[in-house]
Amino acid sequence: MWVLSFILIQLTSLPRVFESNSDYLIEVVLLVGYAGTMGAIVGLHALQSHSGRYGRLGAVSSSLTFIGYAIVFVVTTSSIQQGGQALLTVRLTGGIAVLVGSILLGAITLYARVVPWWCGVLLIVAFPLGDFSNAIIRGGEGVLLGLLWGSVAYALFRSTLNRAQPSNAVPAAPPAPTR
Repeated sequence: MWVLSFILIQLTSLPRVFESNSDYLIEVVLLVGYAGTMGAIVGLHALQSHSGRYGRLGAVSSSLTFIGYAIVFVVTTSSIQQGGQALLTVRLTGGIAVLVGSILLGAITLYARVVPWWCGVLLIVAFPLGDFSNAIIRGGEGVLLGLLWGSVAYALFRSTLNRAQPSNAVPAAPPAPTR
């Protein structure tokens, strides 16, 4: 959904007041992206919470990131209902929560070593680089967030497959007694 939002933004303009169905379509695609992101955060938290290295900092960072995306989700929903961008200060608060939470979550993900290291690195750099990329190309953040959350979803999917598959290894026979 994040990459789709990037594509749609390239094809349209982003007015302050929604003028066409494509403006609403972009916002709905973003809402689905936010919802999927919140689901990925919950999945990442559930997977890593069994690690002895995740701890309270991991739970706090997951919660902060989730709350930030939830705030942006609610503001985006409000914008759709009002026909334009609304509650920009509240949206900024959500963005700051996402920024701080995702950096902390990335650090604890690297430390916990439950998912591949690149998931932690992407958590740290994708959101801050997203704003920078938006200055270069409209909607560039969508590509970075798509890369980030697609990678996390892949890591979660792989870990689920690894847990679900029974081990094919035959247990080793006990060593023969020595005389």
